[in-house]
Amino acid sequence: MKDQEIDLMYLPLSANLFYVAGIKRELVHGTDHNRYGDWLCGGYIAQEGPVKVIAARMGGKFWLKQAADRPWISDVELINEPVEPKMVLQQVLASFGLENGKHTIAIDDRTWGQFVMGVLGILPETRFVSATAIIAPMRMIKTAEELRLMQAASDLTDQVFRNVLPKIKVGMTEFDIESEIDYQFVNLGAEYTSFETGVTFWAPENQVAGASASTEMRRLQYGDSIMFDFGGLVDGYASDFGRSAYCGSPTDEYLRVHDTVIRSQAEAMAAMIADQCTAAEANRIARKVIEDAGYGDGFGHRLGHGIGVTVHEPPFLDGLDEIVLRENMVFTVEPSIVYKNRFANRIEDMVVVTRDGGKPMSMIERELFIID
Repeated sequence: MKDQEIDLMYLPLSANLFYVAGIKRELVHGTDHNRYGDWLCGGYIAQEGPVKVIAARMGGKFWLKQAADRPWISDVELINEPVEPKMVLQQVLASFGLENGKHTIAIDDRTWGQFVMGVLGILPETRFVSATAIIAPMRMIKTAEELRLMQAASDLTDQVFRNVLPKIKVGMTEFDIESEIDYQFVNLGAEYTSFETGVTFWAPENQVAGASASTEMRRLQYGDSIMFDFGGLVDGYASDFGRSAYCGSPTDEYLRVHDTVIRSQAEAMAAMIADQCTAAEANRIARKVIEDAGYGDGFGHRLGHGIGVTVHEPPFLDGLDEIVLRENMVFTVEPSIVYKNRFANRIEDMVVVTRDGGKPMSMIERELFIID
Protein backbone atom coordinates (compact mmCIF):
# COMPACT_ATOMS: atom_id res chain seq x y z
CA MET A 1 0.00 0.00 0.00
CA LYS A 2 2.80 2.39 0.88
CA ASP A 3 4.56 1.82 -2.45
CA GLN A 4 1.35 2.70 -4.31
CA GLU A 5 0.59 5.66 -2.01
CA ILE A 6 -2.69 4.12 -0.92
CA ASP A 7 -4.12 5.89 2.12
CA LEU A 8 -6.80 3.36 3.00
CA MET A 9 -8.07 -0.05 1.92
CA TYR A 10 -11.75 -0.92 2.22
CA LEU A 11 -12.96 -4.52 1.95
CA PRO A 12 -16.61 -5.55 2.37
CA LEU A 13 -17.47 -8.95 3.83
CA SER A 14 -15.74 -11.04 1.18
CA ALA A 15 -13.06 -13.58 0.33
CA ASN A 16 -10.48 -10.80 0.32
CA LEU A 17 -11.48 -9.63 3.80
CA PHE A 18 -11.20 -13.20 5.05
CA TYR A 19 -7.78 -13.55 3.44
CA VAL A 20 -6.46 -10.27 4.86
CA ALA A 21 -8.14 -10.13 8.28
CA GLY A 22 -9.47 -13.64 8.95
CA ILE A 23 -13.12 -12.57 9.09
CA LYS A 24 -15.16 -15.46 7.73
CA ARG A 25 -18.02 -15.03 5.33
CA GLU A 26 -21.60 -15.58 6.38
CA LEU A 27 -23.70 -18.44 5.10
CA VAL A 28 -25.21 -17.80 1.68
CA HIS A 29 -28.68 -16.25 1.87
CA GLY A 30 -31.41 -16.74 -0.70
CA THR A 31 -32.36 -13.05 -0.62
CA ASP A 32 -30.68 -9.74 0.18
CA HIS A 33 -31.08 -8.76 3.83
CA ASN A 34 -30.66 -5.04 3.11
CA ARG A 35 -29.33 -4.38 6.60
CA TYR A 36 -29.11 -0.81 7.77
CA GLY A 37 -25.94 0.77 6.41
CA ASP A 38 -24.73 -2.48 4.89
CA TRP A 39 -23.11 -0.61 2.00
CA LEU A 40 -20.34 0.76 4.26
CA CYS A 41 -19.90 -2.35 6.42
CA GLY A 42 -16.59 -4.17 6.24
CA GLY A 43 -12.94 -3.75 7.14
CA TYR A 44 -11.02 -0.47 6.93
CA ILE A 45 -7.25 -0.99 6.73
CA ALA A 46 -4.51 1.65 6.89
CA GLN A 47 -0.90 1.26 5.76
CA GLU A 48 0.04 0.48 9.33
CA GLY A 49 -1.99 -0.32 12.42
CA PRO A 50 -5.05 -2.44 13.20
CA VAL A 51 -8.17 -3.11 11.16
CA LYS A 52 -11.35 -1.20 11.98
CA VAL A 53 -14.64 -2.98 11.33
CA ILE A 54 -18.00 -1.33 10.72
CA ALA A 55 -21.04 -3.61 10.91
CA ALA A 56 -24.81 -3.38 10.98
CA ARG A 57 -26.43 -4.05 14.35
CA MET A 58 -28.56 -6.77 12.75
CA GLY A 59 -26.18 -9.70 12.55
CA GLY A 60 -23.64 -7.79 14.61
CA LYS A 61 -22.93 -10.80 16.82
CA PHE A 62 -21.33 -12.44 13.80
CA TRP A 63 -18.82 -9.62 13.43
CA LEU A 64 -18.13 -9.37 17.17
CA LYS A 65 -17.44 -13.09 17.34
CA GLN A 66 -15.06 -12.91 14.38
CA ALA A 67 -13.12 -10.05 15.96
CA ALA A 68 -12.93 -11.48 19.47
CA ASP A 69 -9.74 -13.50 19.04
CA ARG A 70 -8.09 -11.38 16.36
CA PRO A 71 -5.86 -8.77 18.03
CA TRP A 72 -5.19 -7.01 14.73
CA ILE A 73 -8.82 -5.82 14.70
CA SER A 74 -8.96 -2.63 16.78
CA ASP A 75 -12.69 -2.45 17.29
CA VAL A 76 -16.06 -3.30 15.82
CA GLU A 77 -18.55 -0.44 15.55
CA LEU A 78 -22.18 -1.49 15.14
CA ILE A 79 -24.45 1.01 13.44
CA ASN A 80 -28.21 1.25 13.63
CA GLU A 81 -31.03 3.73 13.19
CA PRO A 82 -31.26 6.67 13.73
CA VAL A 83 -27.53 7.13 13.07
CA GLU A 84 -27.02 8.33 9.50
CA PRO A 85 -24.66 5.92 7.63
CA LYS A 86 -23.05 8.77 5.68
CA MET A 87 -22.09 10.43 8.96
CA VAL A 88 -20.53 7.17 10.14
CA LEU A 89 -18.55 6.96 6.90
CA GLN A 90 -17.34 10.54 7.29
CA GLN A 91 -16.20 9.81 10.86
CA VAL A 92 -14.41 6.63 9.81
CA LEU A 93 -12.57 8.40 7.00
CA ALA A 94 -11.57 11.19 9.38
CA SER A 95 -10.27 8.66 11.91
CA PHE A 96 -7.79 7.55 9.26
CA GLY A 97 -6.80 11.14 8.46
CA LEU A 98 -8.90 11.41 5.30
CA GLU A 99 -10.67 14.75 5.74
CA ASN A 100 -9.66 17.10 2.94
CA GLY A 101 -7.78 17.05 -0.34
CA LYS A 102 -6.79 14.19 -2.61
CA HIS A 103 -6.64 10.64 -1.27
CA THR A 104 -6.33 7.15 -2.73
CA ILE A 105 -8.56 4.34 -1.48
CA ALA A 106 -8.16 0.73 -2.59
CA ILE A 107 -11.49 -1.08 -2.79
CA ASP A 108 -12.54 -4.65 -3.43
CA ASP A 109 -13.86 -5.30 -6.94
CA ARG A 110 -17.24 -6.17 -5.41
CA THR A 111 -17.62 -3.02 -3.35
CA TRP A 112 -21.07 -1.43 -3.34
CA GLY A 113 -21.48 1.45 -5.78
CA GLN A 114 -23.21 3.27 -2.91
CA PHE A 115 -19.92 3.19 -0.98
CA VAL A 116 -18.05 4.82 -3.87
CA MET A 117 -20.72 7.50 -4.24
CA GLY A 118 -20.73 8.06 -0.49
CA VAL A 119 -16.97 8.64 -0.37
CA LEU A 120 -17.09 10.98 -3.37
CA GLY A 121 -19.83 12.96 -1.65
CA ILE A 122 -17.46 13.55 1.26
CA LEU A 123 -14.10 13.64 -0.54
CA PRO A 124 -14.80 14.44 -4.21
CA GLU A 125 -11.14 14.26 -5.24
CA THR A 126 -10.71 10.67 -4.05
CA ARG A 127 -8.99 8.27 -6.43
CA PHE A 128 -10.07 4.61 -6.28
CA VAL A 129 -7.82 1.69 -7.17
CA SER A 130 -8.38 -2.06 -7.08
CA ALA A 131 -7.57 -3.81 -3.81
CA THR A 132 -8.12 -7.10 -5.62
CA ALA A 133 -5.18 -6.32 -7.90
CA ILE A 134 -3.01 -6.07 -4.78
CA ILE A 135 -4.37 -9.13 -2.97
CA ALA A 136 -4.90 -11.58 -5.87
CA PRO A 137 -1.18 -12.19 -6.57
CA MET A 138 -0.67 -13.05 -2.89
CA ARG A 139 -3.62 -15.45 -2.95
CA MET A 140 -2.23 -17.31 -5.97
CA ILE A 141 0.68 -18.90 -4.10
CA LYS A 142 -0.36 -20.81 -1.00
CA THR A 143 1.50 -20.83 2.29
CA ALA A 144 2.22 -24.05 4.17
CA GLU A 145 -0.72 -23.32 6.47
CA GLU A 146 -3.04 -22.72 3.53
CA LEU A 147 -1.97 -26.01 1.95
CA ARG A 148 -2.70 -27.77 5.24
CA LEU A 149 -6.19 -26.28 5.37
CA MET A 150 -6.85 -27.14 1.73
CA GLN A 151 -5.68 -30.70 2.27
CA ALA A 152 -8.11 -30.94 5.19
CA ALA A 153 -10.91 -29.69 2.93
CA SER A 154 -9.93 -32.25 0.29
CA ASP A 155 -9.79 -35.07 2.84
CA LEU A 156 -13.26 -34.21 4.12
CA THR A 157 -14.57 -34.11 0.55
CA ASP A 158 -13.07 -37.54 -0.11
CA GLN A 159 -14.95 -38.86 2.92
CA VAL A 160 -18.19 -37.36 1.65
CA PHE A 161 -17.78 -39.28 -1.60
CA ARG A 162 -16.94 -42.51 0.26
CA ASN A 163 -20.06 -42.11 2.38
CA VAL A 164 -22.38 -41.27 -0.51
CA LEU A 165 -21.28 -43.74 -3.19
CA PRO A 166 -22.66 -46.91 -1.50
CA LYS A 167 -26.03 -45.21 -1.01
CA ILE A 168 -26.64 -44.61 -4.73
CA LYS A 169 -29.28 -46.94 -6.17
CA VAL A 170 -31.29 -47.29 -9.36
CA GLY A 171 -34.40 -45.13 -9.08
CA MET A 172 -32.80 -42.28 -7.15
CA THR A 173 -32.94 -38.78 -8.60
CA GLU A 174 -30.09 -36.34 -9.04
CA PHE A 175 -31.72 -34.29 -6.30
CA ASP A 176 -31.72 -37.27 -3.92
CA ILE A 177 -27.97 -37.72 -4.31
CA GLU A 178 -27.20 -34.00 -4.17
CA SER A 179 -29.15 -33.72 -0.92
CA GLU A 180 -27.20 -36.61 0.59
CA ILE A 181 -23.91 -34.99 -0.42
CA ASP A 182 -24.94 -31.69 1.18
CA TYR A 183 -25.98 -33.50 4.36
CA GLN A 184 -22.67 -35.34 4.55
CA PHE A 185 -20.70 -32.09 4.31
CA VAL A 186 -22.58 -30.59 7.25
CA ASN A 187 -22.48 -33.83 9.22
CA LEU A 188 -18.71 -34.13 8.79
CA GLY A 189 -18.07 -30.58 9.96
CA ALA A 190 -17.78 -28.40 6.85
CA GLU A 191 -18.98 -24.81 7.10
CA TYR A 192 -21.11 -25.42 4.01
CA THR A 193 -20.66 -26.45 0.40
CA SER A 194 -18.27 -24.33 -1.67
CA PHE A 195 -20.71 -24.15 -4.59
CA GLU A 196 -23.99 -25.71 -5.67
CA THR A 197 -23.60 -29.47 -5.58
CA GLY A 198 -23.86 -31.07 -9.02
CA VAL A 199 -24.86 -34.64 -9.81
CA THR A 200 -25.96 -35.22 -13.39
CA PHE A 201 -27.24 -38.31 -15.19
CA TRP A 202 -26.44 -38.62 -18.88
CA ALA A 203 -28.31 -41.12 -20.99
CA PRO A 204 -28.59 -42.33 -24.57
CA GLU A 205 -31.07 -40.30 -26.58
CA ASN A 206 -33.64 -43.08 -26.76
CA GLN A 207 -34.03 -43.02 -22.96
CA VAL A 208 -34.88 -39.33 -22.74
CA ALA A 209 -36.58 -38.67 -26.03
CA GLY A 210 -37.00 -34.97 -26.65
CA ALA A 211 -35.56 -33.98 -23.27
CA SER A 212 -32.27 -32.76 -21.92
CA ALA A 213 -29.86 -35.52 -20.99
CA SER A 214 -29.70 -34.05 -17.49
CA THR A 215 -32.94 -33.48 -15.59
CA GLU A 216 -32.75 -33.09 -11.83
CA MET A 217 -35.83 -35.20 -11.09
CA ARG A 218 -35.23 -37.95 -13.66
CA ARG A 219 -34.56 -41.28 -11.97
CA LEU A 220 -31.33 -43.18 -12.38
CA GLN A 221 -31.58 -46.01 -14.90
CA TYR A 222 -29.25 -48.69 -16.17
CA GLY A 223 -27.20 -47.28 -19.03
CA ASP A 224 -26.80 -43.85 -17.43
CA SER A 225 -23.42 -42.28 -16.91
CA ILE A 226 -23.13 -40.14 -13.78
CA MET A 227 -20.95 -37.08 -13.31
CA PHE A 228 -20.20 -35.73 -9.82
CA ASP A 229 -19.04 -32.17 -9.17
CA PHE A 230 -19.03 -30.90 -5.59
CA GLY A 231 -16.96 -29.36 -2.84
CA GLY A 232 -17.02 -27.93 0.65
CA LEU A 233 -15.70 -25.02 2.66
CA VAL A 234 -13.53 -25.99 5.63
CA ASP A 235 -11.99 -23.29 7.83
CA GLY A 236 -12.55 -20.78 5.04
CA TYR A 237 -10.88 -22.80 2.25
CA ALA A 238 -12.70 -24.45 -0.63
CA SER A 239 -12.49 -27.88 -2.17
CA ASP A 240 -13.64 -28.95 -5.64
CA PHE A 241 -13.90 -32.59 -6.68
CA GLY A 242 -15.26 -34.67 -9.53
CA ARG A 243 -15.58 -38.31 -10.50
CA SER A 244 -17.63 -40.38 -12.93
CA ALA A 245 -19.71 -43.51 -12.53
CA TYR A 246 -21.81 -45.78 -14.72
CA CYS A 247 -25.07 -47.49 -13.86
CA GLY A 248 -24.83 -51.09 -15.02
CA SER A 249 -22.31 -52.47 -17.50
CA PRO A 250 -20.47 -49.69 -19.37
CA THR A 251 -20.11 -49.84 -23.12
CA ASP A 252 -16.71 -50.33 -24.71
CA GLU A 253 -16.81 -46.77 -25.97
CA TYR A 254 -17.51 -45.37 -22.52
CA LEU A 255 -14.57 -47.32 -21.11
CA ARG A 256 -12.36 -45.80 -23.84
CA VAL A 257 -13.69 -42.35 -23.00
CA HIS A 258 -12.94 -42.82 -19.31
CA ASP A 259 -9.41 -43.99 -20.08
CA THR A 260 -8.91 -40.96 -22.33
CA VAL A 261 -9.99 -38.56 -19.59
CA ILE A 262 -7.64 -40.24 -17.11
CA ARG A 263 -4.71 -39.91 -19.54
CA SER A 264 -5.58 -36.31 -20.29
CA GLN A 265 -5.51 -35.39 -16.61
CA ALA A 266 -2.34 -37.41 -15.92
CA GLU A 267 -0.38 -35.82 -18.77
CA ALA A 268 -1.43 -32.32 -17.76
CA MET A 269 -0.46 -32.93 -14.12
CA ALA A 270 2.91 -34.35 -15.13
CA ALA A 271 3.61 -31.20 -17.14
CA MET A 272 2.72 -28.82 -14.30
CA ILE A 273 6.31 -28.38 -13.13
CA ALA A 274 6.96 -25.19 -11.19
CA ASP A 275 8.58 -22.44 -13.29
CA GLN A 276 8.57 -24.63 -16.43
CA CYS A 277 4.95 -24.69 -17.60
CA THR A 278 2.33 -22.06 -18.34
CA ALA A 279 -1.38 -22.31 -17.62
CA ALA A 280 -2.11 -22.31 -21.35
CA GLU A 281 0.41 -25.08 -21.98
CA ALA A 282 -1.18 -27.35 -19.38
CA ASN A 283 -4.53 -26.74 -21.05
CA ARG A 284 -3.11 -27.56 -24.50
CA ILE A 285 -1.49 -30.79 -23.30
CA ALA A 286 -4.71 -32.09 -21.76
CA ARG A 287 -6.78 -31.05 -24.76
CA LYS A 288 -4.45 -32.75 -27.25
CA VAL A 289 -4.94 -36.14 -25.59
CA ILE A 290 -8.70 -35.84 -25.98
CA GLU A 291 -8.48 -34.47 -29.52
CA ASP A 292 -6.13 -37.26 -30.61
CA ALA A 293 -8.66 -39.79 -29.31
CA GLY A 294 -11.33 -38.22 -31.52
CA TYR A 295 -13.36 -36.50 -28.81
CA GLY A 296 -12.08 -32.93 -29.02
CA ASP A 297 -15.53 -31.46 -29.63
CA GLY A 298 -16.70 -33.03 -26.36
CA PHE A 299 -14.22 -31.05 -24.26
CA GLY A 300 -16.01 -27.73 -24.16
CA HIS A 301 -14.45 -25.87 -21.24
CA ARG A 302 -11.08 -24.81 -19.80
CA LEU A 303 -8.93 -27.41 -18.09
CA GLY A 304 -9.24 -25.86 -14.65
CA HIS A 305 -8.98 -22.89 -12.35
CA GLY A 306 -7.18 -21.61 -9.31
CA ILE A 307 -8.79 -22.43 -5.97
CA GLY A 308 -8.31 -21.26 -2.40
CA VAL A 309 -10.55 -19.04 -0.29
CA THR A 310 -12.92 -19.06 -3.26
CA VAL A 311 -13.71 -22.03 -5.43
CA HIS A 312 -12.84 -20.18 -8.65
CA GLU A 313 -9.97 -17.70 -8.61
CA PRO A 314 -7.04 -16.72 -10.84
CA PRO A 315 -5.01 -18.04 -12.53
CA PHE A 316 -7.05 -20.16 -14.94
CA LEU A 317 -5.87 -23.16 -16.94
CA ASP A 318 -7.17 -21.98 -20.30
CA GLY A 319 -5.76 -21.25 -23.70
CA LEU A 320 -5.39 -17.52 -23.06
CA ASP A 321 -3.55 -17.47 -19.72
CA GLU A 322 0.21 -17.52 -20.30
CA ILE A 323 1.13 -17.11 -16.63
CA VAL A 324 4.00 -19.36 -15.54
CA LEU A 325 2.94 -21.84 -12.88
CA ARG A 326 4.70 -21.30 -9.56
CA GLU A 327 5.41 -23.68 -6.74
CA ASN A 328 2.45 -24.05 -4.33
CA MET A 329 -0.14 -22.68 -6.71
CA VAL A 330 -3.25 -24.87 -6.48
CA PHE A 331 -5.54 -25.61 -9.42
CA THR A 332 -8.38 -27.88 -10.30
CA VAL A 333 -7.49 -30.15 -13.21
CA GLU A 334 -10.77 -31.35 -14.69
CA PRO A 335 -10.79 -32.67 -18.25
CA SER A 336 -14.11 -33.99 -19.50
CA ILE A 337 -15.83 -35.51 -22.50
CA VAL A 338 -19.50 -34.61 -22.68
CA TYR A 339 -22.06 -35.34 -25.39
CA LYS A 340 -25.65 -34.36 -24.79
CA ASN A 341 -28.07 -37.30 -24.94
CA ARG A 342 -25.16 -39.77 -25.06
CA PHE A 343 -22.81 -39.75 -22.09
CA ALA A 344 -20.50 -37.62 -19.96
CA ASN A 345 -17.25 -38.25 -18.14
CA ARG A 346 -15.11 -36.00 -15.98
CA ILE A 347 -12.35 -36.43 -13.43
CA GLU A 348 -11.50 -33.45 -11.26
CA ASP A 349 -8.83 -33.03 -8.63
CA MET A 350 -7.24 -30.17 -6.76
CA VAL A 351 -3.59 -30.21 -7.77
CA VAL A 352 -0.60 -28.53 -6.11
CA VAL A 353 2.15 -27.29 -8.43
CA THR A 354 5.54 -28.65 -7.32
CA ARG A 355 9.03 -28.89 -8.81
CA ASP A 356 8.19 -32.49 -9.76
CA GLY A 357 4.87 -31.72 -11.44
CA GLY A 358 1.30 -31.48 -10.26
CA LYS A 359 0.45 -33.36 -7.06
CA PRO A 360 -3.24 -34.27 -6.56
CA MET A 361 -4.73 -33.73 -3.11
CA SER A 362 -7.54 -36.28 -3.37
CA MET A 363 -6.88 -39.89 -2.45
CA ILE A 364 -9.99 -41.17 -4.24
CA GLU A 365 -9.24 -43.58 -7.09
CA ARG A 366 -9.76 -42.37 -10.64
CA GLU A 367 -11.25 -45.66 -11.76
CA LEU A 368 -14.75 -45.82 -13.20
CA PHE A 369 -17.22 -46.45 -10.38
CA ILE A 370 -20.01 -48.91 -11.16
CA ILE A 371 -23.53 -48.63 -9.74
CA ASP A 372 -25.23 -52.03 -9.75
